[in-house]
Amino acid sequence: MTVNHHSTSETKGEKGMPSANQDRRTNVFDRETYLKMLISIARADKDNSLPEYRFIRKQAIQLGVNYEQILKDTDRDFEIGTHQVSRMTALRVLKDAIMIASMDGNFSLPEKQKLYTYAEKLDIPRTDVDDLETLVGQLKALDQRWKELVAGHPDE
Repeated sequence: MTVNHHSTSETKGEKGMPSANQDRRTNVFDRETYLKMLISIARADKDNSLPEYRFIRKQAIQLGVNYEQILKDTDRDFEIGTHQVSRMTALRVLKDAIMIASMDGNFSLPEKQKLYTYAEKLDIPRTDVDDLETLVGQLKALDQRWKELVAGHPDE
């Protein structure tokens, strides 16, 4: 009798690396890969400046990651295709990438192309990316409403 010791979650992709889908059902969050992806998205638009990188720095600090080191270690052509991430990591990357890309009021074509490339490599359908884009818009509107509420009613 032959016993198969390999479950579907242990299958290997190219070059013996775990397949990209291996961790899809888990809630594991990969902090460093998340930050590297955000840096790569920010770098896709040459017009990005301090606000975008401050956002990433804030995320790094909140996650306990050395921002300066991760920024230095992230290649310009950082490729996520060889990194396995959970669906939660993938969706958070894409959501925050939309936040970064839209900070300057211009979700540029290179940013959007990079975002769709990442989504495809992370097995996230375009419909989910479109939903994330809508959610980010709603988050920004909610934040604006909060700021207005806190400011009070100057017209009264």
